[in-house]
Amino acid sequence: MGSQLAKGPREGAECLPVILTAAQKASLQARTLIILFLGTVGARAASTLTFTVASLAVLEMLDNDKLAGLPTVAVTLGTAISSRLLSNYMAGRGRRPGLTLGFGIAAGGLALTAYGVNRGSLVLFAIGLLFFGVGQGSANLARYAAADLALPSNRGKAISFIVFASTIGAVGGPLLIAPAERLASSYDNGKIIGPYGVGALCMIAAALIIQAGLRPDPLEASGGLDAHSPERSARATMLESLSLIRANPLAKLALVGMIVSQLVMVMVMVMTPAHMKVNGHDQAAVGWVISVHTAGMFMFAPIAGWVSDRFGRAKTIMQGGAILGVATVVTALARQAPQTLLFPGLFLLGLGWSFGMVASSALLTESIHDDERVAVQGTADLTASVVSGTAALGAGFVFDVGSYQILSLIGTTAAGALLVMAFITLRRQPSAQESKPALAA
Repeated sequence: MGSQLAKGPREGAECLPVILTAAQKASLQARTLIILFLGTVGARAASTLTFTVASLAVLEMLDNDKLAGLPTVAVTLGTAISSRLLSNYMAGRGRRPGLTLGFGIAAGGLALTAYGVNRGSLVLFAIGLLFFGVGQGSANLARYAAADLALPSNRGKAISFIVFASTIGAVGGPLLIAPAERLASSYDNGKIIGPYGVGALCMIAAALIIQAGLRPDPLEASGGLDAHSPERSARATMLESLSLIRANPLAKLALVGMIVSQLVMVMVMVMTPAHMKVNGHDQAAVGWVISVHTAGMFMFAPIAGWVSDRFGRAKTIMQGGAILGVATVVTALARQAPQTLLFPGLFLLGLGWSFGMVASSALLTESIHDDERVAVQGTADLTASVVSGTAALGAGFVFDVGSYQILSLIGTTAAGALLVMAFITLRRQPSAQESKPALAA
């Protein structure tokens, strides 16, 4: 990636030197990673708080759990829509304005959600979560901002560092539940309103951290800002982005890697609690299994980044597919939900997702030219989010008419297809053997 900055000043842009020295670029990248890490921690903590009480909120308002999946659908839809829109906005304005806007909208969405719970309005509750999904999309896009200034040999490490930040948020979020409940104790539904209110504060904190600290903007400093203004970015349609991906074998592998990793992980993970409940496990056991799964997703992301940088993106995607395949075979064998199988199965499920997402994100960044990169990143995240939501809904149907084992074996098939595609790409594309960018910036 070149170090020349975007041509021509724009309103609100910092006055930066035309050329950054290697030392300046390294210093700016280190600062950028710290700011993105802190902002992501706040955003993920807000996510943990909201999901912890989401189903309880629906139960309080409807006095039944028939729409318990509504929060997941609303957030996923908001994430999917915002991924593309925010990417187009960032292409013309930069990472800082885009991330700040996304986290700010999410804060307002959580405030509306808390108000909806207080008024007993399911409509306001759902709309609020839809806007909160914009924050989820922003947190996902932050990993690409980490790659803007990264050297090719460190790009996987940079992306994985931001993914790892989710571990801190996931662990810290539940610690805020008790204080949040106390803050809202004067309300009838304080145990629900409090976490949403504190979640909004976490999102505001994330927005302020990004706005104050992400200067200079990494996208501008890397020369990846669209010099032709935001209007040009808006014309980069999703179909055009998908055409660019389809024409590039490495970008195609990256997109499929993201989709399959997300599909297999969500499809199996979302029905694991139901599978355990049907087989007599209590809520505590379910919580421990999901915690181990979360650790596999985020805690070992730095290892996935190192492997990606050291051995190449395509090889790491292939490894991710293999891990997902093993994970789903293990979960398929867990017929009566024995914890001796579910613990390693769900851990490997998270680890395979981590390998696939980190390597695929780095490969996508390297495979597309600077002018189209940001728009393509948004399209990829939008596609993965749509697949994730569809998988969450479809998993329930498969589980209801079939079994957890069938669901797992569908995941095994998808993981196997990804493994084969990565292997073929390695054979046909010599550049896929390396961790260098496939295109010169």
